[in-house]
Amino acid sequence: MELNAIEARVLGALMEKAKTTPEYYPLTLNSLISACNQKTSRDPVTDYDEEEVSGAIETLREKHLAMRVDMAGSRTAKFRENASVTWELRKEEYALLTALLLRGPQTPGQLRQRTERIYPFAELPQVTDWLHRMENREDEPHTLVQSVGRTPGGKEIRYLHTLVPGLENFEAPVEKVERTNIPVPTGSSRLDNIEETLANLQSKVAHLEKLIDDITS
Repeated sequence: MELNAIEARVLGALMEKAKTTPEYYPLTLNSLISACNQKTSRDPVTDYDEEEVSGAIETLREKHLAMRVDMAGSRTAKFRENASVTWELRKEEYALLTALLLRGPQTPGQLRQRTERIYPFAELPQVTDWLHRMENREDEPHTLVQSVGRTPGGKEIRYLHTLVPGLENFEAPVEKVERTNIPVPTGSSRLDNIEETLANLQSKVAHLEKLIDDITS
């Protein structure tokens, strides 16, 4: 099973919103476009248009990874993911794959933090254990992730999903850290709090778009 970059982003967005904003799910096409092009929790940030997202969702439907849902009383089509059924994903696999689809290669530590709203891993070794299982699955597809080594100066091995060919050549930018006397904060960083706030605002925008779609349909 191979996807292109747009299909991977669309699938990841559908999977994420199914768990983080179930009250606004399934997604209309406009809401799905907004979810794909979020400025937070996305790497890289994209600017896909309606034609690109529509084409990707149709291809995903052909591959049985997404479904169209026709709601009673509405002429606006809505969409949901079907990869969890087609690939028989466990909840741990679902969470990790979603994060990898949306944010590229990541370390187990990053994945544990970024999957918390979808599935909270109790300990870091659980993340690593499930990544290893996803490298050698009994079910199709037999490999969902692979390790790609460390970033320059990094200590943790990064992992990426195997659904888009060529991602193993991805090189993450080296972050420059300015040395100061300010202590490094523990727990959730201020940036993560900002990202979560923005994600909540984007969910509300998606809800308003849904209401407009329902009114005009």
